[in-house]
Amino acid sequence: MSGGQAELEAELDRLCRRVAGAAEVTLDLRELPELRDIRSIVADQLGFGRGEDEPLGALLLVVDELVSNAYRHTGGPGELRVNRRVRSFMVEVSDDDPDLEALRSSSGSAHHGLRLIHQLTLDWGFREERTGKTVWALVPAQLYYER
Repeated sequence: MSGGQAELEAELDRLCRRVAGAAEVTLDLRELPELRDIRSIVADQLGFGRGEDEPLGALLLVVDELVSNAYRHTGGPGELRVNRRVRSFMVEVSDDDPDLEALRSSSGSAHHGLRLIHQLTLDWGFREERTGKTVWALVPAQLYYER
């Protein structure tokens, strides 16, 4: 391979990584799309430019758990937003239910999934919104980082 072609391929690789690093998915949940369809859309849109050392399994599990919680435990799921950052994904699921007490409590079978979220993420939490709440989770983009 010539030096010029190697430089071109390196630049193309850099640009692809930059595009992948800025990826975002927003889905309307009000029509209750199937979880498998949501996972497929997230994987297709955020999988672009990812290397083998950046699996999407943890991200898809977190998306699945947060969306299914909104489906099961609220009267009105709103929106899923996933933003790709350099080393993580920010997952946010909004709903129309203003009740935060269930999230503040750490007991009960409904929180088994939140324990899973805790294990798979760098951090997670929730915030009040004007018409409900948003549950968010910061998912690492890679399983391991070189130090």
